[in-house]
Amino acid sequence: MVRKGKSFSGRERNCCFLNLGDGKFADVSAVSGFDFPDDGRAVAMCDWDFDGDLDLWVANRSGPQLRFLQNNLETPHHFLSIRLEGKSSNRDAIGARVEVVFKNPSSGSNDLKLVRTLRAGEGFLAQSSKWLHFGLGATEEIEKVVVRWPGGKVEEFASIEVDNHYRLVEHSGKAKPWTPPQRSNSLEPEALSEPKSTDHARVVFATQLPMPPLGYETFDGKQHRLEDATSGRPMLVNLWASWCQPCLRELRELADRKIELREAGVTILALSVDRLDNEKGSTQAAAAKLLTNVGYSGKAGWASAASVEKLQLVLNHLFDLHQPIQVPTSLLINSKGQLAALYRGPVSVDQLLADVGQLPNLSSSPTALPFAGRWHTRSRRLSPLDVAWQLVEHGYLDESIEYVTKNRKLLENSYNIPKLLVLIGNGQLARGEARSAISFYRDALKIDVSYGEAKNNLAWVLATHPDASMRNGKEAIRLTIEALQQGSGNATSMLDTLAAAYAENEQFDRAIKVAQKAIEIATANGQLESAKSIGSRLELYKTEQPFRDE
Repeated sequence: MVRKGKSFSGRERNCCFLNLGDGKFADVSAVSGFDFPDDGRAVAMCDWDFDGDLDLWVANRSGPQLRFLQNNLETPHHFLSIRLEGKSSNRDAIGARVEVVFKNPSSGSNDLKLVRTLRAGEGFLAQSSKWLHFGLGATEEIEKVVVRWPGGKVEEFASIEVDNHYRLVEHSGKAKPWTPPQRSNSLEPEALSEPKSTDHARVVFATQLPMPPLGYETFDGKQHRLEDATSGRPMLVNLWASWCQPCLRELRELADRKIELREAGVTILALSVDRLDNEKGSTQAAAAKLLTNVGYSGKAGWASAASVEKLQLVLNHLFDLHQPIQVPTSLLINSKGQLAALYRGPVSVDQLLADVGQLPNLSSSPTALPFAGRWHTRSRRLSPLDVAWQLVEHGYLDESIEYVTKNRKLLENSYNIPKLLVLIGNGQLARGEARSAISFYRDALKIDVSYGEAKNNLAWVLATHPDASMRNGKEAIRLTIEALQQGSGNATSMLDTLAAAYAENEQFDRAIKVAQKAIEIATANGQLESAKSIGSRLELYKTEQPFRDE
């Protein structure tokens, strides 16, 4: 739902319930003024203006991201506010239990005390004030306050009056009055204006992701790679179409200021997407003529369906909201082949020159942050693993291998890198590249020596490959037994592999027993096709023939 731009809760209005004191609650959402249509998340309570009642801060997923709700309800009721300070306990006294004991409870009430616990978080993603607020109603006299500190010690504090703030310090036994600061500024409500929706956006990436291999075709039919066109310089890849008027205006500005762009050291590559839309698209001659008409003479060509799909995979990795690429869209790629900025809609040359001028420090500039400030810690690098994984799953196996090889250092700390290497190995094996598959399986085991699937898949190749120079029955037996002992992976598949390994090592009696066990487990689990496939191999073992995977 998030990736489609939808809300988790679908604009449900906020709710407010009034405790009636008899075990029932009344819905007072509308009369309280609290029922905003915001997509609310967190609520934090505090006496913000120190007037003895609780105000609210509310965080929302939608706008406004933060609301302050000031409680200005006039009431004759009393309050008590307490701030704890631990000495033997933790300084904030998190976990302390506080009892306010009354001398004379208010009429009609049997309550002799109020109890609050100081917590390090309340509700969802919220931390209320560490001032413990007690609403006293009509009660005017307090007998004592009892604190059970986090360490377990119980301490009593006397001489406490209503409608005041006190600091209670562990081991002191005496309540210290506290005077709130006088604030001269007043908070005024502000009308919320909803920003107009737009398809235009400039996104500067705080961490720059390496781009996957991309190709394009020039208008004269020659194939090129994106990295070949950069020559180690920053590049703006501009996707445009002949039927897109904003695209042509953008290209005209790029052409008019080509000298400034050249002096800034940025290469422009204009790729037409016309071939991807047979109804709207122009011919090769028409596209080239359009560029001539707007005065553009830089690098240009056709964007292939594969290149656009790979760009889409990158953007889907970077954004939770998955939107198809529209034109014009431009990508600023730095001299290292990393995506530095994305422009949805036309980008002005002034903005482009400003961004290029800040490379390679663009990611740490204020424009890369959602608010003013500086990094407190080193920014986290985006892992290319998900991009490589998506490339494999979408059939770009060669591109994924190249991407992994080029960015191996960035991938070394990725938790799922062994799984990715096995996935690539499986792809290589499926298209007959067994030696390459073995290499990827072994690389996965260098990182995770207990990875059962890598051991099983490697053992299968070593036990069943038709090329005798690639078989190693003893190693296949060892790998599969280790995987079974570790209890990781599919037991049926590993037993099937172990049977094939025994047969390759001419231990046919063992191969038969293991294969029968695999059939038994597969049948019990309803895996009838697997049981049938293993059964066909079992017949070979009975005739003392090893299984050869063709």
